[in-house]
Amino acid sequence: MFKKKMGILRIEKLKTEAAICAMSAHWRRENPTPNANPKRTKYNRVLMGSLDPYKRFKQEVERRGIKKFRKNGVLALEMLLAFSPEYLRDEKTGKYLPDAKKRLDEWITSIKIWLEENFGDRVLSVHLHCDESNIHAHVCLHVFELKTRKSGKREWGLNARAITGGADKLRDIQDSYAESIKHLGLERGLRGSKAHHTKVSEFYGALNEADDLAEDLNLSPSKRSPRDFKAWQHKLNTIVENLQTQQATEITKLNRMIEELNATNAQLRRQLNTQTSRPQFH
Repeated sequence: MFKKKMGILRIEKLKTEAAICAMSAHWRRENPTPNANPKRTKYNRVLMGSLDPYKRFKQEVERRGIKKFRKNGVLALEMLLAFSPEYLRDEKTGKYLPDAKKRLDEWITSIKIWLEENFGDRVLSVHLHCDESNIHAHVCLHVFELKTRKSGKREWGLNARAITGGADKLRDIQDSYAESIKHLGLERGLRGSKAHHTKVSEFYGALNEADDLAEDLNLSPSKRSPRDFKAWQHKLNTIVENLQTQQATEITKLNRMIEELNATNAQLRRQLNTQTSRPQFH
């Protein structure tokens, strides 16, 4: 029995500039990617928008005159678009089908049309990755929206909920994507499935948590470039190491105090035993 060929769509929320910066570096293979074949990285390419989504994000922020983001707000969305391997490969042999290139080109054309129709200028960048086990595309969407405040002032803010707010909107996106690639023989994944891109989610979750922890330590993470983020990360690691060293020193001092106290207790017990063992004269 042949497996169904599925269209795959996942969405991740990016809550810090550091997360967007790290995403951009990952897309552009600035850092080693263990699950990627470096011999095939040359086939990766930009399908839409900017080569550097982080740089484009910063340009859009500056163009709109946004000075500050609200804490814990969603700054951008990362979308992964893919398909089950059987769309391009023979199910039994695993080899590419004779018309694999044509199939891939048709899928690329379909997702570009779908992105333009559904998200328009929200699309900051789209990268195609051909160097991993399954070819896929990454999409970065901005979530800026022009809002009218109670004072009547109009200014740009964040509104990710307009795109992904609630199960209904997420379901509509999944349905819309599935409809756009149905003619290719690709079907929608299971409705209500809890499957998600766990590792990427955990990675960005860790970045978000690091940002919050750094703020608690009065240390603002650098969010200008991957190189600056690495410097910030090294600085934070140094602080952690110093705290661990300080903790180890305190534990050593405490152990020494415990040893001294135990020695004193032992001495007092010996003295007490000596006194109670002496004959009593009346």
